[in-house]
Amino acid sequence: MPAAPTARTLPLAGQSQTETDNEQWVEPIRWVALAVFVVLPVFAFFVQRFAGRVVWTVMIAALPLFIVLIGYHRWRRICPLAFFSQIPVMLRRPGTLKASEWLERNYYYVSFAVFFFSLWLRLIATNGSGASISIFFIIISLAALVTGALYTGKTWCNYFCPVSFIEKIYTEPHGLRTTLNSQCEKCTACKHACPDINEENGYWKEINLTAKRFVYYAFPGLVFGFYFYYYLQAGTWSYYFTRVEGYSGAWVNQPGIIWTAFLPGRDSETAGFFFMQGMPRSLASVLTLAVCALLSFLLFSWLQIFIGAYLRRRETDGDAQRVRHVTFSIAAFTAFLTFYTFAGAPTLWKLPWAIPHLFLILIALTATLTLARRVRRQSKDFAEETLARSILRRWIWDDMQPPRDLHEAFLIHTIRSRENARGAAQTIEIYKEAVRETLANGFVTREEVHLLESLRNQLQIKKSDHDKVMAALADEDRALLSDPARQVTVEKRLQLATYSRALEQFLGKILAADGNADDSFVRQLRSEYRVTEEEHAAVLDDLLGGSRGLAARLAEEIATVERAAKTMQVLDLQKSPTHDFLKDLLRRRRAHSVEILARGLSFSLEEEEAISLRAGLCSPEESERVSVIEQLRASLPQAIADKLLAAYRETSLAESSLPTMTDTLAQRTHSVDPYVRAVALYALGERGAADTKILVRMLGDEHELVRETAAHLKERAEMGADTVGAHDHLITVEKMIALRSAPIFSSLGPGALAELARASREDEYAAGQALCMEGEEGNEVFIILSGEVNVMLRDGLGEKMVNSEVAGGFIGELAVLDPAPRSATLRASEHGAHVLRLGGEAFRNALNADPSIAAGVIRTLAQRLRHPHDE
Repeated sequence: MPAAPTARTLPLAGQSQTETDNEQWVEPIRWVALAVFVVLPVFAFFVQRFAGRVVWTVMIAALPLFIVLIGYHRWRRICPLAFFSQIPVMLRRPGTLKASEWLERNYYYVSFAVFFFSLWLRLIATNGSGASISIFFIIISLAALVTGALYTGKTWCNYFCPVSFIEKIYTEPHGLRTTLNSQCEKCTACKHACPDINEENGYWKEINLTAKRFVYYAFPGLVFGFYFYYYLQAGTWSYYFTRVEGYSGAWVNQPGIIWTAFLPGRDSETAGFFFMQGMPRSLASVLTLAVCALLSFLLFSWLQIFIGAYLRRRETDGDAQRVRHVTFSIAAFTAFLTFYTFAGAPTLWKLPWAIPHLFLILIALTATLTLARRVRRQSKDFAEETLARSILRRWIWDDMQPPRDLHEAFLIHTIRSRENARGAAQTIEIYKEAVRETLANGFVTREEVHLLESLRNQLQIKKSDHDKVMAALADEDRALLSDPARQVTVEKRLQLATYSRALEQFLGKILAADGNADDSFVRQLRSEYRVTEEEHAAVLDDLLGGSRGLAARLAEEIATVERAAKTMQVLDLQKSPTHDFLKDLLRRRRAHSVEILARGLSFSLEEEEAISLRAGLCSPEESERVSVIEQLRASLPQAIADKLLAAYRETSLAESSLPTMTDTLAQRTHSVDPYVRAVALYALGERGAADTKILVRMLGDEHELVRETAAHLKERAEMGADTVGAHDHLITVEKMIALRSAPIFSSLGPGALAELARASREDEYAAGQALCMEGEEGNEVFIILSGEVNVMLRDGLGEKMVNSEVAGGFIGELAVLDPAPRSATLRASEHGAHVLRLGGEAFRNALNADPSIAAGVIRTLAQRLRHPHDE
């Protein structure tokens, strides 16, 4: 027998304690890299002869391969320039400025421009001049230091460093090796979609940036243009590769080139181009770099069109994002191979012949493996893995560790869940918690979660259960929507979480010592973490058990109650099945919100007060609702009571100011409840008031029912039909309204109605046509939508009508409940009949799940026992 499951939390897959220990080698390498970086400018200044060769053909040439092989996040921890940018943080004098919105949008252009300028400097100054190399390294180190002193976090690494976009190009969306992230110990939320927290998340969030596209496509050409200029300047490749006598590494040992770079060329050494010697080297080199980068951008932009056409023929999911990702992958592959066609060659070819050949094999193998790993990757894979790792954190089997392979883990989880009586419910709860955490982290959107069908299938999560989970989480998210201070990105969440831990440690010391709080320390802590007064207050309230977040949530529940009450009053003015259904949905929403309020205020309310609260808020009389909220002042903290009353008054005023029923229904299409959205939209369609703006918005809704309703209304509008129902087949929301009209289903919730609606099909029957025949096997029940159905029994003279059912009637259930032949024939009356045919399995499932249906069936059977004529 499997071990009984118990809830516990495990580390994220890929970040176990063992792997953390295995990362200990990174720190020594970091210090070695820093030492080498500090020594290089000294070496270059004093050893002119070897400065250019060691720096450019050994150290810099090895850097991209090093980054690819060890992984993006390890390199981010090792990088010496990152160390210089963090010196102010180590000195507890960090910068406080944050990158502007313009820089956030255009930082790819900025870092590309810095890199472009650095390449140009190499061609006119730093290639073979030890002194120039020393000055360049000192300046760029000072730039990193000053940026760290002025700006918060890793602003230098993310926005200005000339290597920042290159390390991304070679390792995005995920490198050859999975590595722990490189997030700051004191996160200041300096960048949206921070790559140090999750590189792949940043890649998919930024993949549609115009700046990113330009840099990816221009970079291969820029690399080629840099090396091609050696040929354009000298008229021979030997000037660069140094394999012919007479050239002997000329470019790596040219200390005075800067003094002639801006003057017209006089000879082969000072010429701008070999075919145009008079052009200054500075102008010729910048033209070469710019033209090659531009041609590369145009080439890959053109290639993207053909890749898109190819993918659309071969793949069903060849959308614009997929096309751009594949093109990015090819551009990165091209840039890597282009770089290593030239980089390091002047030194490699001085070694025994086997070494450069083996090195090129290593380069080709690395580039090919990287391309194969990244080109098949999709944002859906990332979303699925993120959610899967969150699920594995909640591994419930104590007798074994979760496997590293996600597929194997899901297989074990599924088998054991089947063997455990509570497995299904626990699986859904684990799934809900995993989705909640994943959405909160910001790595995956609600829309992406809806697309993860393969993951749901592995966990055996039904679509209806998934919809319930998403609806419940949407209900929780209303607190975020109602309080802008709580709408946080993953970077802001990490920032506040790390600040909370630091503040908690400080408060623990204060409480343990029974002393006074040091305001100066708190101010310093806030400065280091770039936390505002409002954020500090929220964190402090959470740590001390305060109710700042609770008040916002409860205020939103009050608003929901009042919106429901006002809307139901408006709907009472015009009775219809659709309006009745919408009122029922709103009553359910109201009851849910009232229950949350009662539970949330249980710390302040006596039992009698809670009962009074429930009754008062569910009252249709506005005066009673106001009265019960006013009474809360005597029991609640002033801040919470004021917030609740303000929320009520604001909502009441807003709802009362809506001039027409159409305006009220339009507002309900923004509801967090997808069923309310769908039925409100359908009600608008019945009134001919579903305008294009609303339909376009609802066509992009996350819930299938809403999208189906919007698509139907759009189609009807385009066809110019006069009424919503004037079409061949009922849509799901229409079936739900029809099913609810049958007394036996009138108490069902929207989720159950939706399942029954999807399991049913409608049929039209002409006068006298049989729905089913006496004596035949039957596995369907019939819900009469319109017309009339006659119940016929055979006797010696033929068929005799013994009863009839009209619209709203329900008939045929005996043949489903008791596997016996039909006991009567059902025929459409003289005016025909329009019915829903509901499969027996769906009916039995509904019967087992909802006691109210069972009670209705019993009442119906009792009536038919008193009048034995149906079946």
